[in-house]
Amino acid sequence: MEERTRVKAEYRSSLRSKRLIREALVSLMRSKPFEKITITDIVKEADINRGTFYAHFKDTSEVLDSIRTNIVAEVQEAFGTMTPDIILANPLPFFEALSALLAKDSDYYRMLFSVPDFRSRIEESRSAAVDFFMKSTFAERFAGDKARHDRIEMAFDFMISAVIGVYYDILYGKIPVDLEMAPEFMTQLIGALVSPLSDSFR
Repeated sequence: MEERTRVKAEYRSSLRSKRLIREALVSLMRSKPFEKITITDIVKEADINRGTFYAHFKDTSEVLDSIRTNIVAEVQEAFGTMTPDIILANPLPFFEALSALLAKDSDYYRMLFSVPDFRSRIEESRSAAVDFFMKSTFAERFAGDKARHDRIEMAFDFMISAVIGVYYDILYGKIPVDLEMAPEFMTQLIGALVSPLSDSFR
């Protein structure tokens, strides 16, 4: 019983340390470019020692990657049990969930997207999203041979890149659409892309 209690306490302490380190990095990025932030800066901000930092992360890039992983997990949780078929049939709830997530702390996401290293990690998540949509009934029905499979894969990659780009522009006020308007706007946009795509494979 004492061993289990000790293990639980260590686990909670580990989670707390990781959270403090991530929060320290985010706090520092509000006033300093990511590439100029050092481990010394982070441990001072988090009020921990260097040994605690190195027990969880090897460098600042790994901390940033951990933040990305957490965001991906939050996105997956927000989408719940949505399948690729459900999203393609009616993308509105998908975009409502995504917009609500970003609206919870738009300053935070805006700051993260300003970090080139973070943006490149988000771009890396694109292939996982493409794989997700390639499991849809639409893809399975129309990807009869390699050429058609590759065309569908490229179409999904294009749409996912467009979604990332549009939300980036919304966060930075580069287009006259805000997060409240985004779900309807994005649903119309994806609808305009998916319908001709479906027709082209019939």
